[in-house]
Formats: sequence, C-alpha cells, structure tokens
Amino acid sequence: MIRWRLRILMAEKKISNKELAELSGIHPTSISKLKNADEIEQISGRVLNNLCNGLTKAYHAKGDERIITPGDLFDYTYDGDGDPGYADIQSMTTEKPKNGHSPNSGKSDNTNAQVFWLLPNKEAS
Repeated sequence: MIRWRLRILMAEKKISNKELAELSGIHPTSISKLKNADEIEQISGRVLNNLCNGLTKAYHAKGDERIITPGDLFDYTYDGDGDPGYADIQSMTTEKPKNGHSPNSGKSDNTNAQVFWLLPNKEAS
C-alpha cells in the first residue's frame, strides 16, 4: 500500500495551501485535494515534480535546506495484493517467441527499462 505524505510534509514547516500553490504553480484547490488524500492511485510526473520543487522552495524559505524528493512524498507498506507467484514472474521474464526470433528486429533480448528524470520546471521557478 502506498500512503501519501503531503499533509505531513506541509505540517512540518507550517506551509499553507496558498503558499505551496504559489511556489509550485499548482492550483490551491488541487493542493487541498492532494493534501487531504490518504492514498493516491496515480499522479503525473509534472505534478510530482512541481510539488517537490514547491516544497523544497518552502523548506528553504523556512531555513531548512532539505531537498524534497518523490520518495519523501510516499510511504510504502507491502500488503501482498496482486502478488504474482515466483513461477509467474519467472515465466514472464524468460518466455521467448515460439519462432526463436526476438520481436525487436535486431535488438537484444534484454528486458527494456525506462528511466524518468524529474527536471526543474522553468515556469514554476
């Protein structure tokens, strides 16, 4: 289970919804909705980036040089929901096409991975 910690981070430094909205570029009503949610099913990278930037600016303004990262906004607790068995994981990672050829036409059979970088938004600065 993933729990949202925005309310806790804002309370630590007594950051108001209005202050965070001004620093992050996110509408105050959206800040309020995010702050009052215990669990977030999904959130865009842009909103997450803007929240981290806004919180970092607010912390700095209050004399705390901490940099807020996405990891600070979430608490994860293993709950076992949707947990595939070991055999299911192994078959998903080792299955190859029946014809023996990779569908990636010339690319390696290694698992593809995506890396996302959260970059400062010039408009929110």
